[in-house]
Amino acid sequence: MTRLRTRLIGSWQLADWKVFTTNGAIDPPLGPAERCTGLLIYTSEGTMSAHLTLTDRMRFADASLDGGSVEEKAGAYSSIISYAGTWDADDATGRVIHHVRMATFPNFVGADLERLCVFDDDDTLKLDTPPMAMGGETRPSYILWRRLSGRGA
Repeated sequence: MTRLRTRLIGSWQLADWKVFTTNGAIDPPLGPAERCTGLLIYTSEGTMSAHLTLTDRMRFADASLDGGSVEEKAGAYSSIISYAGTWDADDATGRVIHHVRMATFPNFVGADLERLCVFDDDDTLKLDTPPMAMGGETRPSYILWRRLSGRGA
């Protein structure tokens, strides 16, 4: 098993999220990072799952699984980014590649999302994202993750 792969395996919690323009940092697509939460999981078997969401999402008036008005469903969709699939690590480049099999954003399905891994220590991971389309512009971003430890974390 590669060194990078070994370092990534486990569960990570969102610590920060930044999107950049030529004029500096702006809020990510879901809103300010302090209003968001997230979970990133890498398994030793090669599966991964990533979830970013607003901390306080609006609940539907109809609590049934298929409930929700069109407006409520649109609000729910705009308050979460989630995808899962398999993953590979490249020690030579320090990159992780997410092979997306399912996603809330349909355009991610079938894509390989590449991220540069920067570790401050074994429990702090920054994933630098290549520039991607956001708000009508192509913008770089990063997400900072902190390793979860134990069941109570």
